[in-house]
Amino acid sequence: MQKKTLKKLLCLIVCMWGNFFFAQTVKGKVTSGGLGLPGVGVIVQGTKNATTTDFDGGFVLNNVDPKSTLIFSYIGYKSVSLPADTKSVMKVNMVNDLEKLNEVVVIGYGTSKRKDVNGAISSIKASEIQDKPFTSIDQALVGKAAGVNVTQNSGTPGGGISVQIRGITSINGNEPLYVIDGTPVFADKNNDSFSFSALGGGNGQTKNSALSGLNISDIESIDILKDASSTAIYGANGANGVVLITTKKGKKGKSTFSYETYLGTQQVTNSVDVLNLPQYAAYQAKIFKLNGEPVPYQYQKPDLLGNGTNWQDELFRTATMYNHQIAFSGEKDGTRYYTSLNYFDQEGIVLNSDFNRMSLRLNVDSSVKSWLKIGNNMSISKSSQQVVRNDDRGGLVMNTLRQSPELPVRYADGSFAGPTSGLGSSANETTNPIALSEYNNAKTDRYKINGNLFADFTLTKGLVFRSELGYDLNFAKSSSFAPAYTLGNVSELLNKSFKQQDQSFYWSLKNYLTYNKTLNEKHNFTFLLGQEAQESQYEYLSGYRSGDFLSKDFTNLNIGDIDTAVNGNGSGRWSMTSYISRLNYSFSDRYSFSASLRADASSNFGPNNKWGYFPSFAAGWTVSNEKFFEPLSSTVNYLKFRAGYGSVGNQNIPANRYQTILSLTASPFGGVSPTIDNLGNPDIKWESLKSFNVGFELGMLSNRVKLDFDYYIKHSSNFLTKQINDESNQSALNYYLNTGEIETKGIELTLNTRNIITENFTWDSTVIFSKYNNELTSFQGAGKSLLGKVQFDLYNVTRTTEGEPVGQFYGYVTDGLFKNAAELAAGPTQETGTGIGDIRFKDLNGDGKIDAKDQKAIGSAIPDFTYSFTNNFKYKNVSLSVVLTGSQGNEIYNFTRHYTDGIYPGFGDRFANLTTRAINAFEPGVNENTNEPRITLNDPNGNGRISNRFVEDGSYLRIQNVSLSYDLPSKIFKNSIITKVRLYVNVQNLYTWTKYSGFDPALGNLDQNITLSGIDLGRYPVPRTTSMGLNLEF
Repeated sequence: MQKKTLKKLLCLIVCMWGNFFFAQTVKGKVTSGGLGLPGVGVIVQGTKNATTTDFDGGFVLNNVDPKSTLIFSYIGYKSVSLPADTKSVMKVNMVNDLEKLNEVVVIGYGTSKRKDVNGAISSIKASEIQDKPFTSIDQALVGKAAGVNVTQNSGTPGGGISVQIRGITSINGNEPLYVIDGTPVFADKNNDSFSFSALGGGNGQTKNSALSGLNISDIESIDILKDASSTAIYGANGANGVVLITTKKGKKGKSTFSYETYLGTQQVTNSVDVLNLPQYAAYQAKIFKLNGEPVPYQYQKPDLLGNGTNWQDELFRTATMYNHQIAFSGEKDGTRYYTSLNYFDQEGIVLNSDFNRMSLRLNVDSSVKSWLKIGNNMSISKSSQQVVRNDDRGGLVMNTLRQSPELPVRYADGSFAGPTSGLGSSANETTNPIALSEYNNAKTDRYKINGNLFADFTLTKGLVFRSELGYDLNFAKSSSFAPAYTLGNVSELLNKSFKQQDQSFYWSLKNYLTYNKTLNEKHNFTFLLGQEAQESQYEYLSGYRSGDFLSKDFTNLNIGDIDTAVNGNGSGRWSMTSYISRLNYSFSDRYSFSASLRADASSNFGPNNKWGYFPSFAAGWTVSNEKFFEPLSSTVNYLKFRAGYGSVGNQNIPANRYQTILSLTASPFGGVSPTIDNLGNPDIKWESLKSFNVGFELGMLSNRVKLDFDYYIKHSSNFLTKQINDESNQSALNYYLNTGEIETKGIELTLNTRNIITENFTWDSTVIFSKYNNELTSFQGAGKSLLGKVQFDLYNVTRTTEGEPVGQFYGYVTDGLFKNAAELAAGPTQETGTGIGDIRFKDLNGDGKIDAKDQKAIGSAIPDFTYSFTNNFKYKNVSLSVVLTGSQGNEIYNFTRHYTDGIYPGFGDRFANLTTRAINAFEPGVNENTNEPRITLNDPNGNGRISNRFVEDGSYLRIQNVSLSYDLPSKIFKNSIITKVRLYVNVQNLYTWTKYSGFDPALGNLDQNITLSGIDLGRYPVPRTTSMGLNLEF
C-alpha cells in the first residue's frame, strides 16, 4: 500500500515538473500598421486553448507547449501562424485581407474585381436581404445603396414600386433596367394591374411590380450600376441605371438541401383622424342651421350619441402572409446545379386584396469539355393578384374616410347599409366601402418564364467566346366584375364584366469575345467585343359587356347583353441591333482605366436617327499603393480616386412613333373606319444622357472605417413628350417630339465602421447619405410647361417649367383668413361669395384680383436629402440588425383633404364625413383664432381650390427593419442529417416619426408618373409586417 502511494506521489511530481518545463506562458502584442489590434483571436493549434487580444492588442496565453504553433485570426485580416515564443514578448503584425477588394463584381457582359472598378457601383449580398419577407426584390433595396430611392406606390400586395437611381432622368419613365442573369426585364413595360372603370385602381396606379414574380430566396447578389461610365455598355437601355441580379448557383462540396419558411402578420400602421358620431352630428347640425333648415332629431343632441361606426377599423384587417421554399444545390464532376420551388401567399390589409406566387428555378452549368462550358438559368412563375379600387375619390380608402359614422356596416337582416340622410344619389356619392370590397372583383393571373441559355468556348488561354440566348415570356389573364346594387341613396344599375388577355415575348441573342491577359505580373488587360440583337412583341385582346350576370363567379361575356359589347385589340413590336466593345486596363494595382462604346439601332426611330452611339471613359488611381504613401499607411490603409464620363440613351416610348399610326374600328354604317392614333414625326431621336462622376474610396484605422464618396452631374437632352397639335380641339392629333433638357447634380456618401470586434461580440454600422438637385433647363413643348393632372385630368396639381424642378406642386398661396369686415374690404377681389372666415389668397401679380395668374410653385416632392443608418450586432450565435431610413424636406400634396376637410363642390357632399380639422372651423365670436376656414355649403370663395393649404411636410424617420436571428449550435445536431438551423423574427415598417397627417409619408409616383410624385389620393397604406421564420439545411 505504501509503495503504491509512493509511486503516485512520484508521478504527480514528474507531471508538475513536466508542466513547468513544457507548458509555459506566452505574452505578446498584435499590431497592424503600428497600431494595436483589439479582439484578435489567439489559439494554440490543435487545441481549445485560446484567448483574445485586449484594447491595445496585448495578450497572455497560459499552458502553452513551447513547441506548439499559435494561430492569430481577425475578421478582415489574413490569418497568421507563428511558433510559440515563451522566452520573449511576441510581436505579431497582421495585414489587411484584400478579399473584399478582390471580390468579383458583375459589371454587365462580364465581371471585374472590386479594386479595378472605376464607376459608381453599389453591391448587395444575399446575407443582407435574408430573413426578410419582401414580396419583390425591389423592396429589398430600401436603405441599402446611396443614390437609390425606393418607394412603394401602393401597399397593395404585389403592387408597383418606384425605384429612382440618382434622381430624375426623363419624363418617360425613370425605372432602372433590371437584368437577371444577363436577361433584361423592363420595369416600365407590361406591368399594369388590370382595371376597368377604376375597379382595379383606375389609370394604372396599382401597377404590378415587374419583379414580383422573382423569388427573393434565389438571389445571390445585386449590383447596381449608377453612373453612365458603368451603364454605357447597355446603351439605349441604361439611362436610368441598371440593377444586375445574380441568382444562386451550385457550389463545390457536398450537395445541400434546404427548407425555408416564415409566417407573418400585417397591420395598418396608423389612422387618419376623422369625426366620430358626436362630432359628426354637431357639424351636421351647423350645416342645417347655416342652410336655414330644421335640424333632424338625430343631430340635435350629439352628446347622447355613441362613437358610431369606425370605418377604418372595418376596412383594415390583420392580414397574414406565409412562405415555403425547398432548394437543392451542389457540384459534381464539373456540373453545378441549383433548383428551388417556392410558394408565397400574402393577404392585403384591405379587404379582398391579396397576392400569391408559385415559382420554380433551375440553374445548371457544366464543363462538358476542357474548352466548352454550357449552362441554363431559368425561372418559371405563376402569380395571382386581387386588387381593389384606390387612389381616387371612388376608392375604398377614400370612401372609408368619408363615410358617415352614423351608418352601420350592415343592417340587422345582414344586408349592407347605405346612406339615407341625403337628398338622393346625387347628394351623397359616398358608398359603403365594405360592400364595395365584397361586390367588386378584379383579378389578374400572370405566367412568366425568364432565363437564358449560354455556351462558353475557350478558344485559347485567356480568350473566351460566349453565345447567349435570353428570353422573357409573359402571359396575363385578367377579369373584372362590378355588379348592380342599391345601397340606400346610392345605386349602380348595371352589372359590368370586363376581361382581357395580354401576352409579350422578349428575346435577345448575344455573341461576344472576352480576352484577359497579364504581362509581367503588372499589366492586366480585359477586352470585350461583341454583337447583340433584341426584339420585343406584345398583344392584348379585351372584351366588355353588361347584363344579367348570375354573380361575380359567373361572368362569362356570352351571358351579357350583346348590344353592350365592346371589344379591344392591340399589338406592338420593337427591335434593336447593337455592337459593343470595352477595354479594362490596370497597372500594378495602382492605375486603372476603362473605356467602352456601344452602338444601337432601334426600330423606334426613323432612318435618319436610327443609330445611337454611347461611349464611356473611367480612370482610377489607388494612391495608397504608391511608395510615397507608406508613411501614412499606418492610419490610412486604402485610398483610391476615380472619375468617369459616359453617354447613354432612352427609347422608352411606344413603338414606331416616328410613323403615322392608324387605328381601325368597325363603322356604325358598315365597313371599317380608320382614325389617326399617332401623327408621325420622322425627326424624333434618342433621348440622350451625358453623365460625369468623380469620387474616392477611403479605408482608415486598419480598415475599421471606410468611406465612399461620389459627386455627379447628369445632363439629359432631347427627352420625348407626347404633344397635341391643337389643345382646344378634343379631336386633335397626338404626336411625339424631342422637347427639352433636364440637369441633375448630386452627392452620395457611404460610411462603414466596425465599432467593436471581440471573440464573441461584433458591432458594425453603415450610414448612407444622398442628395440631389434637379432642374428643367429647357423645354420647347406646347405651353412651355408640362402639367400633371389627376382625377381623369380634371385637376392640375403639378407644373414642370423651365428653371424649376420636375413635378412641382402648382397652385394658389394662402394668406390666412379674413377675420373681419375691414380685412375683407381691404383684400383683393376673390369670388362673388367671399365672406368673413374665408381663406385670403395672395395677389401675387398685384392686379387687385385673384385669378389663374396668381398661381405659383407651392412645393416639391423632391427631398432635400435622404439617409439610412444600419447597425448590425452579433453575440455568439445571436444576430440583431436595425435599419433606419429617412427623408428630409420632401413635401406631399394631400389631395385626400380636398374631400375630407370641407364641403367643396366637385370634391365632396354635405353628408360625407370630414377630418377633425372641421371641429376647428372659423365661427365669428366663437372660434376666430384658427386657420381653418368657415363652414359653407357650396364653398363660394373656392377655399377648396388647389393651394398650399393642402401641401404638407413629408419628412420622416422610419424604423424600416428590425431582424433578430439565432443559429443553433451545430453540436446539437452533429449526429443527424441536419447541418444548420436558423430561427429569426423580423419586423418591417415598425414605426415612423413624421408630421404628415395621412397614412404614410413615403409616397411613390401616382400612376407611375414622375410628374405626379408625392400626391396622396387615397393611397393604399403600406403595412407593418411582423414575421417569424425557420431555415434548415441538410
